[in-house]
Amino acid sequence: MFNPLTTPPTKEARAWAAAAFAQGARVTATKRLTGGAATTMHLLVIEDVHGALHHAVLRRWTDEDDVSAGAECVQREAHVLTQLATTELPAPRLLAIDPAGTYCGHAALLMTRLPGRIDLQPKKPDEWLRALATMLAEIHRTPVQAPPAQSWLEVNGLIVPDWTSRPELWRDAFALIGESPSADDECFIHHDYQPFNVLWRRGALTGVVDWVWGSTGSPSFDVGHCRLNLAILYSHEHAKRFLELYETISGRTVNAWRDVNELVQYLPGWRDFLGGQVGTRMVIDFEGIHDRVERTLADALRRV
Repeated sequence: MFNPLTTPPTKEARAWAAAAFAQGARVTATKRLTGGAATTMHLLVIEDVHGALHHAVLRRWTDEDDVSAGAECVQREAHVLTQLATTELPAPRLLAIDPAGTYCGHAALLMTRLPGRIDLQPKKPDEWLRALATMLAEIHRTPVQAPPAQSWLEVNGLIVPDWTSRPELWRDAFALIGESPSADDECFIHHDYQPFNVLWRRGALTGVVDWVWGSTGSPSFDVGHCRLNLAILYSHEHAKRFLELYETISGRTVNAWRDVNELVQYLPGWRDFLGGQVGTRMVIDFEGIHDRVERTLADALRRV
C-alpha cells in the first residue's frame, strides 16, 4: 500500500532536486530521516559533474489530512530561510521549492544539510542547556521579518485532567490564560524551539532546523515551549535551569502568562506522538511526566 511517509522520492522528484542543486548533477542515494509529524524528510546524496558528493534534505508535506496547508508552509519556510541566509544563525540554506507538488507529488522544499545530529543524551547537561539558551537568545536578536505569532493553544478545549491530584493548579493556570497578557517585547522567534530541532556535534551546537513557524512575537513563547519539552523529556530541574540561563544570557525576563500558555499545551495528548519523535535516542520516564510538568507549571504560576 502507498504510504507517503515512507515512500522515497520519485525519479521525477530526484531529477528536480538534482537540477535545483546544480546543472548536470544527479541524486545517487536517498535515506529517510526520522521526525516530523506532518512532513516526510529524506537525505539526498547528490553527485555533481566533477564527481564530488554533496548532501541535501528534501522536505515534503505529506499530511493527507491537511494537504492544502503544504503550499503555504513551503512558502513560509522559504521566506524565513531566505532571510536567515544573510545572518550568522546556523540554519539550512534554501535550494528550491515545489509548493504545488508539481515534481515531488506533495508540496516540497529542498535545503542544504547541516552538520550534526539530535542529541537527547548530552554528556554535560548544564553545558548543553547553556548552549540551548545561548542560541535562543541569539535567534531573538536576529532581525527577520516574519508573520505574527499565533498561539497553538485551544483555550475552549481546556479541562482539568482526570489524572491530576492538583486540580487547583490547572484551574489557576486556566484562569490566568483567561486574562489578557501583560505587554511584552516582540522579536523574531523560532516558534518550535526544542531539542528535536537542534543539532549537535561533539558537544557543540551546530544547527537549528524546522523554521516553518518562524514568527514575530514574544520571545517567551519560545522559552515556554522549550521548557515544556525539557520537563517532559528530562526533569523539572532542566526546565527551571533553562529559564534561569535564558534570562541571564538574554537580559530579558520571561513573561509568565506566555510561559504558562505554552506549558498547559501539554494536556492534549503529548504521549501519542512523543515515542515516534524520540525513537531509540533515549528512554523516557513516562510515569513521571505528569509530575514533572505540574512542578514546572507550579513554578511558572509563582512568577505571575
